[in-house]
Amino acid sequence: MKKTILRCAFLAALAGGMSSPAFAGELKLSMQDGRVTLIADNVPLRQILQEWARVGQTQIVNADKLTGPAVTLQIVNAPEREVLDILLRSAAGYIAAPRPSVVANAAIFDRVTIMATSRPPA
Repeated sequence: MKKTILRCAFLAALAGGMSSPAFAGELKLSMQDGRVTLIADNVPLRQILQEWARVGQTQIVNADKLTGPAVTLQIVNAPEREVLDILLRSAAGYIAAPRPSVVANAAIFDRVTIMATSRPPA
């Protein structure tokens, strides 16, 4: 009986250690009155922006164009614009369009468009 319990505990720990890196991180995002709290531990930027779109009811354009390693951040009660500046510093730029009317517990921006990178001709 004791061996069975230990074997199950070992297999559960092993299965937990073999999970995919995309799901290994922790992500918590909340918005209220134009302020954001974001806690991300080893989370891809695309996933953070997907959560921003879901929680903030914001359309994010070109988020799929962003690449890079997973990020770890802890931002508490910061203005949305500052958090976007931090998240999108690796992008060529972005435009955030304000929401025409206030929506409770949503982002103050209706749409965020991430600029595509450009290269000079060879």
